[in-house]
Amino acid sequence: HLTSNFNYVLSGAVFVGGDNINSAELTIDAGITMFGESGKDLLVISRGSKIHVNGSKEAPVIMTSANDATADAFTRGQWGGLILNGNAPINGCTVGTATCQASGEGSSGQFGGNNPADSSGNLNYLVIKYAGFLITAENELNGIAFQGVGNGTLVDYVQVHNNADDGVEFFGGTVNAKHLVLTGNDDDNTDWTQGWTGKLQFVVVQQTNTGDNGIEADNNSKARDSLPRAKPVITNATYIGRGNGSGGYGALLREGTGANISNSVFIGWGKG
Repeated sequence: HLTSNFNYVLSGAVFVGGDNINSAELTIDAGITMFGESGKDLLVISRGSKIHVNGSKEAPVIMTSANDATADAFTRGQWGGLILNGNAPINGCTVGTATCQASGEGSSGQFGGNNPADSSGNLNYLVIKYAGFLITAENELNGIAFQGVGNGTLVDYVQVHNNADDGVEFFGGTVNAKHLVLTGNDDDNTDWTQGWTGKLQFVVVQQTNTGDNGIEADNNSKARDSLPRAKPVITNATYIGRGNGSGGYGALLREGTGANISNSVFIGWGKG
């Protein structure tokens, strides 16, 4: 239990619980700031464990770089980020596999299972800044990676700012999110793969000096018809590109994904 009379520093890859063993719950009070000092500093919630980010409108929880005080519009990739591993369904396994599971990027643990209603806890009034360390050219950390996370997890009022890779990425699972703000991220803002079937409502995306797509999505790049098929529902979203003719697509939907997108605006994207 991280209480509000302290700030906290991550030291390396901090795992909460084991992989569906020795499960634990991490509670973070409103107003706390947590600092990452290097790219190896990241927070991972293992399968079977939970995080409770109990921020408030007046006192959000902030996870940021140790260099926050000197950060500018180009500051990114200063530390790892937040990763949630869950027991909800993912795709990509051989047909007939009893429990489909996979390993997360950055040696972030196993994810996937058979429980769509699995809970990894709650994220309320959380701001993540300057994360997304580049491990290799094909292995970067997202601001928040939802890996096989179930819809028993509550995500509401969350911002990811100036991440070096994607703002949020959903690797399968069924988790939903509301009031999601994604600003200044260097790759894609909303990314999904491996059969994510959750919902997003009330989303604001603002590209700034760099970045790629508003949405980049696939079902499974190696086997496009894998089941469960990715088919999230997105409503009341505003995706704002750089507006200067540069950058990627407002929404790049490919490689077998479905999607229901309504009451939403995409404007200012370099590729349409």
